[in-house]
Amino acid sequence: MFVLSISQQGTKYAAINYQRGRAMRLIFLFSYIAILVLAFNQFDGYLFDLAAALRGLLIVCSFLPAFFLLWWSKKLSLSFIALSIGLVLFHFKPYSADREVQNTDIKVAQINLQYSNPNLANIITSQFINAQNDILVLFEFNDTQRHVLDELNTKYHLFGYAEVEGAPFGITVLSKLPIVQRQIKRFDNPKLGYVKLSFLHNNVMLNSVFLHPPSPRTQSLWSQRNLVLSEVSSEIKNLKGSWLVAGDFNTVPWSRYFINNKSSCFKRAGFYTTWSLKNQLSDLKVLGLPIDHCLVSEDISLSNVGVNSVNGSDHKLLHYELTFSTH
Repeated sequence: MFVLSISQQGTKYAAINYQRGRAMRLIFLFSYIAILVLAFNQFDGYLFDLAAALRGLLIVCSFLPAFFLLWWSKKLSLSFIALSIGLVLFHFKPYSADREVQNTDIKVAQINLQYSNPNLANIITSQFINAQNDILVLFEFNDTQRHVLDELNTKYHLFGYAEVEGAPFGITVLSKLPIVQRQIKRFDNPKLGYVKLSFLHNNVMLNSVFLHPPSPRTQSLWSQRNLVLSEVSSEIKNLKGSWLVAGDFNTVPWSRYFINNKSSCFKRAGFYTTWSLKNQLSDLKVLGLPIDHCLVSEDISLSNVGVNSVNGSDHKLLHYELTFSTH
């Protein structure tokens, strides 16, 4: 009877361990699937969109449940690990689709300064006056620093310097090319809208839209961001000739709310990041997000796309060059 009791207990413990193992296997399996569903979701909703923006980080996190599955199913675990590796390569694009091009037409740089950046004068000097950039677009420009532009106003073409313009939506543009048309489009909320400018280069008109929608820190701001992106998307359909759309979109290219276009800085250059929580970690692609963008019309070739660090900002400067096919 004693031997039989030990045997029964052993069978009981084995059954319990089997059930626990099965439960853990299902938990890790569900966790892996749930992580990837969140990473690639295109559901309509504030939290779903924020989760999708972290796609790269979520893909990396998917390795954790995949590794834990090794204890219960080596074949399934290795299959999931291989899938995650493939998704990492697909998402982060560890290659550059860009190549250096000589003799381009217009060189553009854009940067989210972060309001009250104490390095504004140095940024303008290094990225515009001394640099070969033809257009420098500044986002989150603080109107109280307008005096920094005083001397530039007589030498270059500026938007946002005049008091009647007043850096709308925190946007200021410095250009070595003539600005022949200016328009500020506002919505019901005076803080929402975008800027339309036209630049003249060798008898070619470059119609441009610059935008900086709100950061989606709350669901209300998220809705406002989506409104601006939607309005600009509609505006693009009305743009004629050669055009450029540039800005801090405050969203990632794989978001369902992103402005889809055949030619963009992100598609041209591969994966880059322009913002991260910590500047010291900005070079780690998994911890950064590409939220600063440029889009161009089909008759414009994008080249030499890249990012640079800028003092005093939590964003990187995005630079690129345009070549008109009409040449």
